[in-house]
Amino acid sequence: MKRAAVILAGGAGTRLRPLSSDENPKQFLKLFDDRSLLQLTFARAARLLPPEAIYVSTNLQYANKCVEHLETLPPENVLTEPARRNTAPAIALCTFEIERRIGPSVVAFLASDHHIGDEAEFARVLDRAYQFAESSDFLVTIGIGPTEPNTGYGYLELGEVLEDEVLRVRSFKEKPDLARAEEFVRAGNYAWNASMFVWRTDVFRRELEQAAPEIAGVTETSYGEMPSISIDYALMERAPHVATLRGDFGWSDVGSFEALERVGVVLPDSVRRR
Repeated sequence: MKRAAVILAGGAGTRLRPLSSDENPKQFLKLFDDRSLLQLTFARAARLLPPEAIYVSTNLQYANKCVEHLETLPPENVLTEPARRNTAPAIALCTFEIERRIGPSVVAFLASDHHIGDEAEFARVLDRAYQFAESSDFLVTIGIGPTEPNTGYGYLELGEVLEDEVLRVRSFKEKPDLARAEEFVRAGNYAWNASMFVWRTDVFRRELEQAAPEIAGVTETSYGEMPSISIDYALMERAPHVATLRGDFGWSDVGSFEALERVGVVLPDSVRRR
């Protein structure tokens, strides 16, 4: 079965202002090795896929900027969102468009603005996620083994082992308070929800029709009428068959100045004093 990946690059990067801006949000910042977070995400996907199998989902404002940052990306692989409606309508529209273009396939969705310390291990885990998604009727997410009781992330409650490295997701937990986060870490069967997904296009369509039929009918012309809702709320928390692989590859969403400094980014004094 064919594989594809979609990089979600429509965010405005509001948590890192003034380092980011409306014109130059986080995914376009060159924080590591003089390459933007978007370029680094593309390079990670390119470890497993040719450029023509990689897509970028963004809004019209950033479409040209994505093309400028990704010289080997076919311009027609920039999929623009007709309006801002959060991740569920965007992911649905992308999944259906890829299925229309290349037929039944396994598609991964990756954030454009995260940092990965061990890219080789990330590629291995993503490859394993593709393998499991292709051979099963599960929606797959990649969770992160928690290194601390972080209150800024949602958590996945993990269940039984389904295959080597793959576990069932029992439930999704909202961002907890500190006491609850400490409880999750002590329990040992929780992972951070990093919002990285892999699924077969037919499995996704079937599960979305059950969980959120209004979004399953999305088209470019009806996009503006879609609810503004995340894929977690619309689908993942409602779907009966969700699996995860725990990733241990130095992940960070670099969503704050403190997080940037923890992964080695030297910030200007004007930002550090904020």
